[in-house]
Amino acid sequence: MTACFATSPRIRMPPPDDQPVTFIDCYTAEFPEGDPESAASYGQMLSAVFDFDVPAFAQSTPFSARSDVYILPDVTLSRARSAAARFTRTARTIAERGTDQILVVCYTSGSFTMTTASDTKQVQAGELAFIDLSQEITIEATAVANISLALSRRKLETMVPFIDDAHGFIREPGPLSRLLLDTMENIMAMGPAIPVVDARAMASATIDLAAACLEPLSRQQVETKSGRSTVSLVAIKSFIERHLSDADLKPQTLIDEFGVTRSTLYRLFEPLGGVSAYITQRKLHRAFRLITDTLQPRQRISQLAFDVGFSHPSAFTRAFKEFFGLSPTDVQMLAGQSKERDVQLLVSPDLMKYLSPIAGPSVAA
Repeated sequence: MTACFATSPRIRMPPPDDQPVTFIDCYTAEFPEGDPESAASYGQMLSAVFDFDVPAFAQSTPFSARSDVYILPDVTLSRARSAAARFTRTARTIAERGTDQILVVCYTSGSFTMTTASDTKQVQAGELAFIDLSQEITIEATAVANISLALSRRKLETMVPFIDDAHGFIREPGPLSRLLLDTMENIMAMGPAIPVVDARAMASATIDLAAACLEPLSRQQVETKSGRSTVSLVAIKSFIERHLSDADLKPQTLIDEFGVTRSTLYRLFEPLGGVSAYITQRKLHRAFRLITDTLQPRQRISQLAFDVGFSHPSAFTRAFKEFFGLSPTDVQMLAGQSKERDVQLLVSPDLMKYLSPIAGPSVAA
């Protein structure tokens, strides 16, 4: 599938005005089985994204791992192999680390278990699993062999109406998912030979394909009370998102706006925990994202409560802590520390011995 890229001769156009060509950054991180620090160092490398540990059943087995990473604008691709592993992302992890991307993971062999707040799924080789890093998740595998894609959330959410719904979504094998996987494989095959000037267009095409794979999320529709028209679940959710700051947003608001019966509305939202619970959860998720987004100005918790449609700050704080296990003030404090911690990780000398650049094309003198 990718051999043509690995073996065909490269033809390079001369850069304009004789400026040197720069290529994307590509790295290998290898944690050998014979190194007693491999598991801990691997966990440190991943700590900006996941809490990592070796499952109890594999504690006596020597650990090893390797990751090849390819960095494009707004997109990072990787190929990973490791012994048994568990990757966890909690509300505390999200607040502390501040990483806000969408992951697309495909195991090339074996399977893994993916547990979100709503359910647990077994993901088989060849399936695409979408993971929203702004939400909690636990992933466990007896062995890791995957390729993955980390996408800028801000780029993707302009194309997918409800990107939060992508969390835990599985796209079964088919022509479209195969096209995305082929694109990922081809980019990694070219790797360090990709000029930065071409990388942005390649990243944009990859994001387009990932968004297309999420299209099934927008299909569900329900019939209105008149029976003469239908309304999509996406349209109802869109209305909710636009009115999250409204303290009077209730099921009756949706019934009046869309002309659906109460029983139809309740049945539609039953898989999501109920319509009232869904509205509250969306308000809380909005608040969490506002607190942890380092690009947003810090604001008083009381003002934030009103901004997401709670009439009383005390009710907001109580609901927030019950849902996330942390108070809004706790999350705000952790989020304030996240940027400094990530910078410290990036320059950590402890990891340098495991990292090496993937060699790119030589540049003639």
